[in-house]
Amino acid sequence: MFLSWIPLLGPILQGLFSTASSIYSKFKDTQVGMRQQEVAEEQVAAQVIHDTNDDIGVRILRDAYCTPAVVNVLFTGWDTLIAESPHVDHSWMWHVASYPDSYAWYLPSVAAFLVGTVGLNIWKRK
Repeated sequence: MFLSWIPLLGPILQGLFSTASSIYSKFKDTQVGMRQQEVAEEQVAAQVIHDTNDDIGVRILRDAYCTPAVVNVLFTGWDTLIAESPHVDHSWMWHVASYPDSYAWYLPSVAAFLVGTVGLNIWKRK
C-alpha cells in the first residue's frame, strides 16, 4: 500500500521534465539565433572595412581625422615627460594648448576609432 503511488509519479515527472527540457531548448535556440545575428552583423562590418581598405579617399579622410589628435597627444606626452624630469632643460617643452571644452569628445572618439580598427583587423585575421 505504501508504494502504490509510484505509478502516478512517473507521468507527472515526465511532464515536468519535458516542459523544462522544452523551455531550455527554446532558450538555447534563442541564444544561437542571437549569436548568428551578431556574427552576421560583424561580418558585414568587416566586409565594409575590407571593401574600403584600398580606397584612397577613405584613407586620406581617416588620416586627416586622426592626425591632429595623435600630434596633440604626442606633444602633450613630451611636455609631461619633460616637465616631470628634473634632469632635462624645461625650455624643450612645446607648451601645447589643450582643446576647448566643446571638443572634449574628439580625443576619446579618435582613441575609440583606433582601438576599434585594431580590434576589427585582429578579428578579421582569425
